[in-house]
Amino acid sequence: MDLRIIPTPQVVLQNYTDFKFENNFAISISDDNDNLNYCAQLLSNTIMKKIKALVTITSDENSTAAIELRIIDEDEMSQRIPDSLKNESYRILINNNKILVESISERGIFYACMSLIQIFEKSQNHRLPGVEIIDYPDFKVRGISDDISRGQVSKLENFKKIIREISRYKINTYMPYIEDVLELEAFPSIGKNRGALTKAEVKELIAYAEKHFVEVIPIFQTLGHYENILAMEEFLKYAEFPGSASLNVSNEETYVFIESMLKEVFELFPSEYFHMGADESYDVGLHASKKLVRKSSIAEVHAAHYQRVYDICRKYNKKVIMYGDIILNYPDILELLPKDITIVDWHYGASNEYSSTATFNNAGFRYYVSPSVWNFTSTFPNYSVGLPNITNIIKEGKNNNAAGMISSNWGDFGAETIKEFLLFGYAYSAQCAWNFEQTNIGNFSHDYFYDFFGIDDSRLSAIYENFSMPYNQIYWSELWRHPLLDFREPKWWETNLSPVARIDWMEWTEPGIKKTIDELESRVLRNRDHFNLFRFLIDLNAWYRLKLRTQFILHKKINDEEIDLEMCGKLIDENIDQIDKLKKAYKKLWLTYYKKDNLWMIEDKFERLQQYFVETKTKLMDDEIVDPLLSSEWIYYSNSKRKGVKNAKFRKTFTISGDIINAQLQLMADTYAQLFINNKLIEKVYVKRSLSLVTEYDRVKFFNITDYLKKGKNTIEVIAEKFQRSGSAGINIIAQIESENETELIQTNDTWRVKSLGTKRGSWKKAMEIEYPYKIIAPNFETGRPSWIER
Repeated sequence: MDLRIIPTPQVVLQNYTDFKFENNFAISISDDNDNLNYCAQLLSNTIMKKIKALVTITSDENSTAAIELRIIDEDEMSQRIPDSLKNESYRILINNNKILVESISERGIFYACMSLIQIFEKSQNHRLPGVEIIDYPDFKVRGISDDISRGQVSKLENFKKIIREISRYKINTYMPYIEDVLELEAFPSIGKNRGALTKAEVKELIAYAEKHFVEVIPIFQTLGHYENILAMEEFLKYAEFPGSASLNVSNEETYVFIESMLKEVFELFPSEYFHMGADESYDVGLHASKKLVRKSSIAEVHAAHYQRVYDICRKYNKKVIMYGDIILNYPDILELLPKDITIVDWHYGASNEYSSTATFNNAGFRYYVSPSVWNFTSTFPNYSVGLPNITNIIKEGKNNNAAGMISSNWGDFGAETIKEFLLFGYAYSAQCAWNFEQTNIGNFSHDYFYDFFGIDDSRLSAIYENFSMPYNQIYWSELWRHPLLDFREPKWWETNLSPVARIDWMEWTEPGIKKTIDELESRVLRNRDHFNLFRFLIDLNAWYRLKLRTQFILHKKINDEEIDLEMCGKLIDENIDQIDKLKKAYKKLWLTYYKKDNLWMIEDKFERLQQYFVETKTKLMDDEIVDPLLSSEWIYYSNSKRKGVKNAKFRKTFTISGDIINAQLQLMADTYAQLFINNKLIEKVYVKRSLSLVTEYDRVKFFNITDYLKKGKNTIEVIAEKFQRSGSAGINIIAQIESENETELIQTNDTWRVKSLGTKRGSWKKAMEIEYPYKIIAPNFETGRPSWIER
């Protein structure tokens, strides 16, 4: 019998007498405690909402209650349940107008109630089918990790909704990925103006999660992904190099810093587990710790650091979890790790096999598999990659004795994708991790949307299927792209579809989606706010098609073809108007679920794109199109990537003939630079490309230099340094100087001089121009808009 419970129960036996609702009945609990009372209350609320009955809750053991929630001894539980999973298991017997719910734990009673609530909500004619359910999970740990560090920091009510939704499907672990969004008394600047969680918020979230049998385990980085913190001057001393995303493991002060933070984290989160992060620590060994690595190896240096952090955690009685990617890069680490560390084996590509599951299993480590719900690339989650990733890595984990599953979301570069769309992916992860053998994505999808929206209509599933289709996927990096640029080459996870075909496909499928949304919105019983998100996507897709059509015409102009300037101008105006409306609609959605902090960065993306269209139209009305890319060249000492010069000094001397009215300069570096004008240190730039949108603003320095210039001869000098393994130190400068006689551009090119500052100090030579790997939009000196580096 298909009861359409999510996740699917392991065993369902039939041939029992149906249960018929009465107008008034009782729920009895075997122990009068808060947890069982809460379970009974959730069940009671569902029944009263379903049939408007009067339901009472009693702990009287002599009660003749219609529903009984009972804690039993372990030897009374079914022998078919593995001993290690009995604490997560339950039994439901619906027979002869009696519902018996049994488990050896309050957690099991809660899971049983989650199943029973779904049965009640889907019941017809005041009747439940007579069945016996014996249920338990495939994996003991079933969780999600939630990136709150890169943009969307949920409001407390949204955190609670996440807990309600995931616990409904028996997920028992919630891991907020924190980085710098936690208030720390010892370091008040960390998380400032970032929506950092307060102590009170953490306490309330944990208390709410405990009621739903969800353990909150923080992911707090201890090596890599420190770019937001290390971009601040006060924390530079802990960096592997200026602008590094990794901590300096050769500095003893680093460990004092780590412990000071962790002590506060441990006090806030009572879980016996702590996730120390430690993924993608690619900067280790590049500068400050280079000598340390030379003395041993990169594997040993990493392992020694893990041991130091592990020792701190054990000092405070915490069990350690960590990511496994660096371990896979340097397998020697496995022999050096404490064996009681739990490894999170994350892979996000869609594959049939994930060999690392066997690697960790054979090495004797407890580990979790970790897929992703793929919310970090497109306006709607890329479930065409995410779902097979979830399915297959959980299958591999099951076959190789994984202890759990953690389904992850990531908010790369601002977290634009509204995370409410991820609840579906979380639920599918829960299904696979609870009962993999009975998982079918087609059945699951239909059942999930029935449960999520409260009505049985296959068109609800079709909405998600349509938005998930690769041809309907819009990638954020293309959406924000300057309209005069050529179309991006697709990444490996993107569908290689021409813009013309994409427009046609969207116009073919969108009317049906919109009609379905119009027809179903008033009918759904749960989560109606989701339809506001659907409508935003419809409007966003419609504007995106307008952008593409406008780009077709602009590209004709770029290629010196004749166009209707007036019509093109009207299309640009329409783009500007639609972007403004979308920005306001997006803001409203964001503020429904998330704190206002960090929203400004997404609003800035909307506004920057508007400015691009305004600037384009201004030139277009003069019947010209100007290349939007930066005209200043990236200059280096050497063009050899294998034998690059890591330290270099650049110089440019120029003469200003008249009195200076205004002067502005923009500085970028590959990757660190100090700018001197007439022998005075003016500014420095050191932040490098990462997944953070916060630090992206520090990669381009734009400022006024009027007071540092003089009439006559002037000199700009830049000391630059490169810390990465390949390439040379490089810079890019463009300055606009307005004097009484002229307006002049000073920009980097091969007329600049450069010399090495390495061990063999060289003489001045001609700088070499080298193409930068990313497209950079030119600044607008008139409006004060700095350059932006395209993704």
